[in-house]
Amino acid sequence: MSTPSPAAAADARSRRAGSLTLVLGLLAAAATAFTWVLSLSEGVNPPNGVRVVGLVWLPIGFFGAPLAFAVARGGPGRGRGLLGLAIAALALVAFVVLLFVAG
Repeated sequence: MSTPSPAAAADARSRRAGSLTLVLGLLAAAATAFTWVLSLSEGVNPPNGVRVVGLVWLPIGFFGAPLAFAVARGGPGRGRGLLGLAIAALALVAFVVLLFVAG
């Protein structure tokens, strides 16, 4: 039985964190798009439960993506992490634009 080396464990952790950063960035972007639809479309009025499920990903994505990237930045997950961080940053910019447009 062999035990994985510390470097292999760190690489695996970086890959998982990079994938998590990408997923969180995509969820933040999806929640931002959902917010745009809810805010600017008069014909869309889902029940409150759907609103909660759709909007809960805003803070989770905006705050979770940078935290997950902090783990991914030192290894092979860095590329996916950067992509997820960029998507989350664009979603944040779109959200701020929405605040000014609909505010």
